[in-house]
Amino acid sequence: MTPSRLRIISLLALAVPIILTAIAAATSAAFGALALASAAAGLAMLLAGPVFRTILAVLIALLGVCVIVVAIFTPEFAALTLVAVIGGALQVLVAAWIATTVRLWPPTASRYSRSRLEGDPASDWDALSSGDDPTDPAR
Repeated sequence: MTPSRLRIISLLALAVPIILTAIAAATSAAFGALALASAAAGLAMLLAGPVFRTILAVLIALLGVCVIVVAIFTPEFAALTLVAVIGGALQVLVAAWIATTVRLWPPTASRYSRSRLEGDPASDWDALSSGDDPTDPAR
């Protein structure tokens, strides 16, 4: 399996428990907040490097545990609460799988790097913004 496909499959697998948790938001507003935080962490994985992706995967697993804890302490146990427990458990499993496979994902694009490339128009524009002269031969 190619690294790009592995990344797409991992993020799509993460979407399932997030959607299940969001469905349970009708029972408790905490489920909606946890689903939103998990989705934001999942999207941040697209921009992060391998070490930060692992940290985000652990965070997503902890958010899954929080979903289960909120479901356990919800005063009225409804069918949607059971959906949240299933979503939280799936989220922990998918996050653990992501944490083990994240080193196989493709590297982030160079457009997010801070280094300035020689002859890059955007880099020259940034140099002008910071007060540097990109046409100066001494640089």
